[in-house]
Amino acid sequence: MVSEENALANIRKYAVRHFQGHPESVWHKLPISRRSSVFVLLFLGHLGELRVILTKRSRKLRSFPGHISLPGGKADDGLELEWHVARREMEEEIGLSANNDLLLKNYGFTIDHLNILPSYLSRTFSAVRPCIGFMNFRSNVDSELFSQLKLNLNPGESSSIFSCPLKDFLYPISEEESLESLERSSYRIKWGGIPWNLRSYTFLQSNENEAPWLKDIVDLSATEEEDEISDIDEEEKRSVTPPPTEAHKFKHKRQKNLSAWGRLGSRRHVETNEKIYDVWGLTANILHDLADVAYRGPPEREIGEEELIYAIWKYGNQMKTKKRSEAEVKLIESKTAGDYGFGEILPRVEFNKLKQIYKL
Repeated sequence: MVSEENALANIRKYAVRHFQGHPESVWHKLPISRRSSVFVLLFLGHLGELRVILTKRSRKLRSFPGHISLPGGKADDGLELEWHVARREMEEEIGLSANNDLLLKNYGFTIDHLNILPSYLSRTFSAVRPCIGFMNFRSNVDSELFSQLKLNLNPGESSSIFSCPLKDFLYPISEEESLESLERSSYRIKWGGIPWNLRSYTFLQSNENEAPWLKDIVDLSATEEEDEISDIDEEEKRSVTPPPTEAHKFKHKRQKNLSAWGRLGSRRHVETNEKIYDVWGLTANILHDLADVAYRGPPEREIGEEELIYAIWKYGNQMKTKKRSEAEVKLIESKTAGDYGFGEILPRVEFNKLKQIYKL
């Protein structure tokens, strides 16, 4: 298995493939309101393992309430590049400064910008670009300086913050035993006729391997009645996840009932009643692809959905306004194979081409 040092090197040197070999991402062709960016912040745990920081979205948010996510959000204006969006949003959500000079002066580390993955298509028809960063601690800096770091959750954005090993997201490519994940599942399904991945990785909320500087953060989710599963939660899950009724089992361990997926980002384990985090959906797919790049090198398969987004924009005449079109709403609400699909808005040649691209 690749060492963590080499994994970071693989991320740095990964040559991103944009749509049709274009030098720039399709992200820049879209309206500002359709451009989103997330920050994948990596650091070394006390066992030397690469870990990634995740947050649980506040239940008060209108979109994806209670879901586990990466810090991020939408661009404010046309001048904001992906890095600016991701670091600004990370500072707003968890209080980690976007200014490297301040981080070095006050805490003894900087955040290295390693790479940016291609755009991913969110279920709500935004292009999401994952920016990969690494907490680089300077060897000549007093270690006590870092102990002063205090992250602050924005109660309007996030209710908790935690970390987990990046390597655990390599499943199902690797059957190697997980470091911390309790259950890892991966299914091949279809959304609007296009092959799609539905993945889930669960982790204990009470984790002895958690970084000390993350353990001290007050968890705000206790006040949000996170254990109450409601019809609203189920409807929200259905609106952002390709329907489990179409799911074809690809690889799976223990978890058989897909209807319970994603109701909340944090819930209790059905057998032990312990509180767990469920990392699923787009966040799980991004971290799976990043783990693949890090530990196995450049994959031959398509990373992200650059080609799909471009086809939707160019040939489907969608994702061109702030307001979602009627066709986009139909695709969001599609539940079964017979419902409205991408073949309804794309030329047959383009639709078939996309099916071939994403079948791998």
